[in-house]
Amino acid sequence: EICFYGWKEGAGHKYYGPNNATDLWHVKKVSPQAMIHLTEKPVELAVRSIQYSSLPGQNVLDLFGGSGSTMIACEQTGRRAFLMELDPPYCDVIVKRWEEFTGKKAERIPGPEPKEAAPTEVEAAVEAKV
Repeated sequence: EICFYGWKEGAGHKYYGPNNATDLWHVKKVSPQAMIHLTEKPVELAVRSIQYSSLPGQNVLDLFGGSGSTMIACEQTGRRAFLMELDPPYCDVIVKRWEEFTGKKAERIPGPEPKEAAPTEVEAAVEAKV
């Protein structure tokens, strides 16, 4: 799978890994029996990526939270994790996994209520024909 890496405009790419690191990493994959998500990644893979590309205290963004491997890796390496996951059951998996790893209780911080979107031109045209 593809993993994107980004940085602030003008900041340039920074590499914090060892000078002898290779492009091919040998990481034991999660056994199918232990998987809690169909595309679950080993935490070690996220740890290595995070350590090579950021410093403790920096932010890490994962737009496909899945099973929460990135969040656990951030806990292990002292980074701040920001995850997004659209599937509510997997949001619960991520929270439970984090709670079990840290021994802490997650706190839900309510955000603003979503605004009702204005109908698009296509929706308006469909409404007009009905």
